[in-house]
Amino acid sequence: MSTVVRCRLTYADEGGNGPRSVVVKLPSTDRKSARMNRRHSLYRREYIYYSRLASASPIRGAELLYGDFREPDQRFVLVMEDLGEETTVDQVKGITVAETRSAIRAIARLHAHYWNEVDGPSRSGLPDDGDPKMRGLMQIAYLVYLPRAMKNFPHLFPDRTRRLAETFGTRLADYVADVAAGPRTFVHGDFRAANMFFGRRKTEGWDFAVVDWQICGIGSGLYDVACLLCSSLPTEARRQVEDEALREYHEIVCSHGVQGFSFEDCWRLYRQHVLGRLLIMVFVGGGLNLAAERSQQAFETSARRSIAAIEDLEADEFLPARRSRFSRANMFSTLSGGAYRAYRLLRR
Repeated sequence: MSTVVRCRLTYADEGGNGPRSVVVKLPSTDRKSARMNRRHSLYRREYIYYSRLASASPIRGAELLYGDFREPDQRFVLVMEDLGEETTVDQVKGITVAETRSAIRAIARLHAHYWNEVDGPSRSGLPDDGDPKMRGLMQIAYLVYLPRAMKNFPHLFPDRTRRLAETFGTRLADYVADVAAGPRTFVHGDFRAANMFFGRRKTEGWDFAVVDWQICGIGSGLYDVACLLCSSLPTEARRQVEDEALREYHEIVCSHGVQGFSFEDCWRLYRQHVLGRLLIMVFVGGGLNLAAERSQQAFETSARRSIAAIEDLEADEFLPARRSRFSRANMFSTLSGGAYRAYRLLRR
């Protein structure tokens, strides 16, 4: 959702000891991506992370060398350390069990650092995904993107998946309220293989780094875990490592002082966020330009893995029950569902 270029540097002084290359991130030239950014303040989120939070973060990322962001027109620039010498991962191929463990350990430390203490990120201006003001807007946006996603990728929405996606859409605001009732922390938001680097810099204290913080904010830590396991591991590998990965995550956050959070709580929240993978499928499939063959392949692979996880874990159990007939929640669900059906008819 942005333009990323690698710049090779030369110095007038041959003895200059600056970096030989940097990565520069700029606004996307694609209209759909630009619209998505404006609606969700993606560039602003990433600028806030790198300029205000990264220096104290327990997770390794690219070092910010220069950054600027202009609020009125949402223009920004980030000049960052080039991690290109480290090992990147093919999103389609997926990550190994060892790489999964490295990623789980890193994200667990980040979540534990901010567990139910999100004043720093909140004061910095990062959004809380559970904000009651945003729930209705999120549901409306989902229902707008859903017909587009089904039109763009009909093979990903057979009848059973389509019905689940539609029902989820009419109850999305209630779903967000349900997950927001759990522990809150600072989340990466797009914690998948394509944004990860695995290296050999253990002498510097790290062998894992993650970039692309455009969707970071305040939310449930298990959102990041579900993103990792459901999008970045082949389905069979996810089935084999899932329980062990969740237990290690739980052990790490508890070892950092988190209390009142049982493994049963952890497992339930994970399954709840597996259902939430539908949200990403619809927003990406219906809201972004995936014309490039490689982008389509990566999206479809992640979507299929997520659908398999939803079915394996019977995550549809976490569809919110209908609220009482005359409640505001039920009226909103009914009205948005009717508007969605009318919108689909108009698009035919």
